[in-house]
Amino acid sequence: MMQKIIAGHEVKLLDRAYINQTGISSFDLMERAASAFCRWYISHFNQQATIGIICGTGNNGGDGLAISRLLSQQGYQVSVYYIGDLDKASPDFSQNFNLLPQEVAVTSVEVLVQATLQVNVIVDAVFGVGINRPLDTTYLALIQKLNTCHAIKIAVDLPSGLPSDSMLQGEAFIADYTVSFQFPKLSLLLPEHALYTGALVVLDIGIPPSFFETYSSARYFVQKQDILSRHKVFHRFSHKGSFGKVLLVGGSYGKIGSIRLSSQAALRTGSGLVSCFVPQCGVDILQSSLPEVMVESSNNKHVLSKEGLPELERFDAIGVGPGMGTSAEARDCLIYLLEKFEKPMVLDADAINIIAANRELLSLLRAEVILTPHLIEFERLVGKCRDQIERMDKALAFCEQYPCVLVLKGANTVITTPDGEQYFNSSGTQFMATAGAGDVLTGMLSSFLGQGYQVGNAAICGVYHHGLAGELASSDKGRGTIATDIVENIPATYQAIAGKAI
Repeated sequence: MMQKIIAGHEVKLLDRAYINQTGISSFDLMERAASAFCRWYISHFNQQATIGIICGTGNNGGDGLAISRLLSQQGYQVSVYYIGDLDKASPDFSQNFNLLPQEVAVTSVEVLVQATLQVNVIVDAVFGVGINRPLDTTYLALIQKLNTCHAIKIAVDLPSGLPSDSMLQGEAFIADYTVSFQFPKLSLLLPEHALYTGALVVLDIGIPPSFFETYSSARYFVQKQDILSRHKVFHRFSHKGSFGKVLLVGGSYGKIGSIRLSSQAALRTGSGLVSCFVPQCGVDILQSSLPEVMVESSNNKHVLSKEGLPELERFDAIGVGPGMGTSAEARDCLIYLLEKFEKPMVLDADAINIIAANRELLSLLRAEVILTPHLIEFERLVGKCRDQIERMDKALAFCEQYPCVLVLKGANTVITTPDGEQYFNSSGTQFMATAGAGDVLTGMLSSFLGQGYQVGNAAICGVYHHGLAGELASSDKGRGTIATDIVENIPATYQAIAGKAI
């Protein structure tokens, strides 16, 4: 069962319900969170690093105190700085405060604001999901001070100042890492908050996803453990036809590389047979550079046209758009495919741009279609958006009006389905921001559709494998990663997820 993302104001209700049902105490649940944080921390940072943990007097500060105690017991040099009235602290904060070892120095934040914090690591445990207003007074001065410190910065659950479900107003702690418990809060998945979130780490604290079913959220966080059960199972008697016949349609003079990447990605994802339909100028390029692909050409030398299209019924899925341009001939080709092909289809790049410029084509979208716009292409479809929250709302409205699956590409790619669900992807890396990465995704999604995956499932698996392939490709290439590297790492994603070739 996939992990739901619930609203920040429901987190306390969730904790209370879980405590009541299981019989554990709120202190024990806090101890679980602190223990998970410490296991992660110990696996990433050496013992010589000095740590300053900044604690509010609520339960987020209680997490910070428990972390301080556990790290100190492991031999780390820890100092605690608290802000707020100790007499008004939460019960779990007070209990953890009284359990601090003598080795942990405890100081009021008022001292810190006037001094220089001499530590290697700063842990922010001031505010959690409860904050609903901009920082001010002493809290604002504290966060501004911490943001100027030269240290590794880690936020516990949320960077202080960042609301859990809405856009930031004012300032917030700028974290290198944010360690969230059980599920990421929505604001951590918004591109506008990337500066504050840093690298997102989500740690399991033992609350099963099934426990979230009573909450009304239709937002889900897609993780590695969700993917294997979604894969189709093939056996030793499976043949090329079993793995699907896919047609990739695209390319124009100077842009044949786009459709080549899509075609190679479909092969690497597992398609049994991959065909391309390209202008005549692309035939020799594809035949010589990708011999595993069958190539058909339109009657036009430089741009795509519908004349020359192969018999569509022989294909299980079609991917359309990479490099095809927006000429009148390309538009007519797209219209023909939308009207004549009734099986699953992926629309990307120029296919989306053609639809945005010819809005009457929106009526041809259907439940078996996946659209894969990046942010600018999406706004061509729905209009300008203030921020990611408005984009997500417009994606829901779009998929309700035009029943398709919409993949809004970017960090934590958002998959929206016609039934009102949104899936946030957890795989990927900034090093995938390279030309052709979207063309690779088109080929992968087309491949999963051709293999017989249900449309929403194909989107979830394709997007996750695509991000994971980017992670693997960039592990040694970093910012030198190119789209071909992503393609070549697709097979390794199956191994990483299943532990074997599947």
